[in-house]
Amino acid sequence: MAKSRGRVIDEQITEAILDILDGWKGKLTWDALIKAIKASIGTEYTRQALAGHKRIADAFVLRKSAVAKEAGRPLSKDSRVNALSDVVAKLSAENARLKAELNAHREMFILWAANAQKKGLTSEMLNAPLVKTYRGQTRE
Repeated sequence: MAKSRGRVIDEQITEAILDILDGWKGKLTWDALIKAIKASIGTEYTRQALAGHKRIADAFVLRKSAVAKEAGRPLSKDSRVNALSDVVAKLSAENARLKAELNAHREMFILWAANAQKKGLTSEMLNAPLVKTYRGQTRE
């Protein structure tokens, strides 16, 4: 019998998965991530499905290297300090991921700007508003 297909990985699911990755502690593997996603969202995805989404794959690689650097840090005896350290670590991971995404977008913008200049496009042409669509609507 065929397995039912999981929910499509949309923006909402992607953000939930990135949130799981930002807060990850311990050894990070695709199998462990898949189990954590199933526990959190209730849908099981394959490694190929997750790795096929650039933001998820990039965040996985970034977080895996960060977890390797964090390994071996001593824990405090005070639970409040540990809890606050976890919050700081999660926010730092999110910050690093967002900086990497921002740099990728900057590189893409520079490439687009150079290509637009080669084709003779002006900034006025590029900033022109989109044409409004009237699919299925009546005109007034």
